[in-house]
Amino acid sequence: MTIEAESPKDDRRSPRIDFRLEVTIKGRHGLETVKNFSLYGVFVHTDNPAQFEVGDEVQLTMKFPTEKKPLELKARVIHISEKGIGVEFLDLPPKDAMTIEYSFNVFKHTVPLPGE
Repeated sequence: MTIEAESPKDDRRSPRIDFRLEVTIKGRHGLETVKNFSLYGVFVHTDNPAQFEVGDEVQLTMKFPTEKKPLELKARVIHISEKGIGVEFLDLPPKDAMTIEYSFNVFKHTVPLPGE
């Protein structure tokens, strides 16, 4: 496992908002917690980030408060830290992309963006 240092350089394609949401990762036991999300990915706090490697593909299940049904999302681990994993969404169906965008737009007005 490689643990990458938090980088002062931010190459994100979209701002992230601090946001707490329970998430399950297929094949892993128990619930994890999303700590922030963007239009392209989420940071998942996990007690055992060593079980992941950069490049791993994972299946996430999470339910946004704006939705009645949980989303099943395919993602790739792109960052590992001592606190968890950063993942980017893969092959998002248009409906799921719209759901994420809608939730992001709703909650960006209720939660301060980092640095504001």
